[in-house]
Amino acid sequence: MEETDFLQNRILDELNLLINHLDKYEEKNWSDYFRKVQRLIDNGDVRGVDSLNTIRGGMGSFNDLVISKMNGHKVEKNGENFANLELMKISKLVFKSVDELKRLIK
Repeated sequence: MEETDFLQNRILDELNLLINHLDKYEEKNWSDYFRKVQRLIDNGDVRGVDSLNTIRGGMGSFNDLVISKMNGHKVEKNGENFANLELMKISKLVFKSVDELKRLIK
């Protein structure tokens, strides 16, 4: 298995973790977005990887997401910190793998 294939599979697995986490707190918009990205990557479409780079910064970006009861998520106030720490941890895994893959395919 090539390193690019290994990284693509790792990204798909990490996206599964991210999607499951978002679903747990009923963050439908981003969950649906990552499902679309996952399908693109699974089909070998580089637009999936490219789209993960475009959502990192700017207003309304994924980095702006905060899981909280006040934002309409299914989370108790005392669980918000954990939910957001896990979100950061999982998203860092995804973006680290995406960066590794981008370096390989350039």
